[in-house]
Amino acid sequence: MPIELGTKGQPGFDDPIGLMMDCHRRIERFLSVLEHIADRFAGGGLSGEAVAAMRVALRYFRESAPHHTADEEASLFPRLREVNESAGGLDCLLLEAERLELQHRRAEALHASVDLLCTRWLTLGLLDGDEIAALEHDLRELRSLYAEHIAFEDETLFPSAARMLGREALDRIGREMAERRGHEDGPAPGKERGA
Repeated sequence: MPIELGTKGQPGFDDPIGLMMDCHRRIERFLSVLEHIADRFAGGGLSGEAVAAMRVALRYFRESAPHHTADEEASLFPRLREVNESAGGLDCLLLEAERLELQHRRAEALHASVDLLCTRWLTLGLLDGDEIAALEHDLRELRSLYAEHIAFEDETLFPSAARMLGREALDRIGREMAERRGHEDGPAPGKERGA
């Protein structure tokens, strides 16, 4: 079942900053699923429920999480750079954006390793001691990386972006996010929040 964005009770494409924060909750949740499975089954035989949960989490990190990275790198960060060029005052924040991009590359490498190990587990029905140790290591490193990364974005970057970017820029980001996901129902140009 694909993850639908902008459904009832969730931020929509007219609130791209809220939607990015909501994506963080999904990242945390699906990472917890993988951690729980690795801990509970320790590389041994998986229950049917664990197999299904692992497949959903892996699919999220393969298909949906890259959209979130693109939302930041291709939509949000460029808009912040535009604001900085015209008004200034965001140099420190943009230096942090470069650090965040490096963290994205590290997370991608870790997710590739986790995906490979979990796919092996699903295929063979078990992992040997070295493989489960590698999986647990990669999951711990992802947890640590995301804890810092998400805290900075949720507490500093996103609130600053919401204050600094005008409605037009936010609407453009929302439309790009919708297009990235194959939706045509992004915010209309000039549409006010909640209208």
